[in-house]
Amino acid sequence: MHRAHSTTADAYLTPEVQKYLDGFMKGFKPGSDAHTSIEFMQSDGGLVNYRKFSGLRAILSGPAGGVVGYARTTYDKTDAQPVIGFDMGGTSTDVSRYGGAYEHITNSVTAGVHINCPQLDINTVAAGGGSVLFFRNGLFVVGPESAGAHPGPACYRKGGPLTVTDANLVLGRLLPETFPSIFGPEENQPLGGDISHQKFGELTMSINEEIRGSRSPMSIEDVALGFLQVANINMAKPIRSLTEARGFDTTAHNLASFGGAGGRKSRPLLL
Repeated sequence: MHRAHSTTADAYLTPEVQKYLDGFMKGFKPGSDAHTSIEFMQSDGGLVNYRKFSGLRAILSGPAGGVVGYARTTYDKTDAQPVIGFDMGGTSTDVSRYGGAYEHITNSVTAGVHINCPQLDINTVAAGGGSVLFFRNGLFVVGPESAGAHPGPACYRKGGPLTVTDANLVLGRLLPETFPSIFGPEENQPLGGDISHQKFGELTMSINEEIRGSRSPMSIEDVALGFLQVANINMAKPIRSLTEARGFDTTAHNLASFGGAGGRKSRPLLL
């Protein structure tokens, strides 16, 4: 069954990958590939000539590139201290471990599809800067839905929902004045901290109505912090799976945090 899933995924993805490659290669002078090595990263962390690049082996090519990057730049053979890779983007977070050698798996499940193909061992969780915030059945929920790049978080001024980015903004962990004025429908407005506060105010009122009589009212800051704590817990789980669950001491690792939202989340994870 797994091989059938993999074959179907490859048949679906490879034609689209080839379309991209065709457009990409048009940017080179004819015959450039005869004297220039043009290679792409595969899910297993290796490079392959563009003519042999397939959709099945490209599913985790982006995260794999991150693993290879931090392995080559943050791992010191002198002390041989292993590194936890924490790659947080807008939609998801990819967590991996490097201790001097790349760790591979041959079977995985991506978006519900069984993949039978060599891949770097990367755990992905649906928590990123654009992960949407919900209050359901008395619980704070983060993701897996994402606001994406468009409309993006509420603070992008495009009618988007509240996200992890908005929570950081409300708590003062992001400073609107340090961002360029590239937001809004015309991409000429500053980051919308006022919109984030407004939406969090409305959500806080709704939450306080629901919990009335069972606990003290919450402030906007309480609600924002609650969502971030849930996101932190979700992202800490794969770190424990790659370390404690395998008999490794988490505190004996260095943390390599990168990605669009990685710098913002590294400190809470260490605390």
